[in-house]
Amino acid sequence: MNEVALAVMIAAVVLAGCEKAILPDADATDTVADGKVVFVFQTESIDYTTRAASDIAGHASKLNVQLFDEDGQKVFSTVRTQTKDDDDFGRLSVELADGVYTVVAVAHSSARSATIKSPEVVQFTAQDGEKLTDTFCHVSVVEVSGDSHSFTLPMYRAVAMVQLHLTDETLPGDVWYIKADYSGGSANVNPTTLEGITKSNQSERRIKNDLRLHQFFTFPYMSETGTLKMTISATTSDGTVLRQRTFDAVPVKRNRITTYDGKLFGDGDWTATMTDFSFVVNADWDGEDMYEF
Repeated sequence: MNEVALAVMIAAVVLAGCEKAILPDADATDTVADGKVVFVFQTESIDYTTRAASDIAGHASKLNVQLFDEDGQKVFSTVRTQTKDDDDFGRLSVELADGVYTVVAVAHSSARSATIKSPEVVQFTAQDGEKLTDTFCHVSVVEVSGDSHSFTLPMYRAVAMVQLHLTDETLPGDVWYIKADYSGGSANVNPTTLEGITKSNQSERRIKNDLRLHQFFTFPYMSETGTLKMTISATTSDGTVLRQRTFDAVPVKRNRITTYDGKLFGDGDWTATMTDFSFVVNADWDGEDMYEF
């Protein structure tokens, strides 16, 4: 993956993201109390001629933020967390002494907060069957001086999605779960480069009230692209496997959807077709690769 720096000319702000651009100053009408610093997080447009932006509430239900000082020490004793139900979701107001800080933010929909260890390491827990969700990241260096500041900061999707679409006309009545076991991606991410940082064995299952379309997320490991080995199983309520299919090389790419379309209980080989799309807003996927099996 090509690592690219974004420059935000509000005081002195340098962003790490996916495109190069000079972003505009924060809205001059945004009133900030004396001594306060306000960070407004958005899914910023890739098309910097339009400056379009999107509220993160449309794409995530939780925001985790940590700041690091010039010595690399955490500013907050625990990660600052906002949820979609908060009135100020996506807008964090804090008091900071003059200085230079690194802002690290992660927007997602996992039940547990992300662990922000550094600007290069964000971890998601695998306890209690927690699943990885659509995830956006932001890293920037900001200089704070004077009484008040307001920064509008873009967030970028860090995950790839694999989508399983079952076309079986009927499924056995004792199918209770669709389970996916996959390796080759990562459950943890470097928010600065948007790359997966650990080789992970991920396992998720979906209950029977949603058996037709299933979405699974991963961070491509140490790259923008990669492949997964994925085993899909239909199981009973006690875990007995009724049907299983394995795909040895599922292609994944950050901000793209790979779709496998076919009958889980049918026989026959699957064939692959790939379709490329491009979008201008980071909240939209770059495209979808569709496969039949």
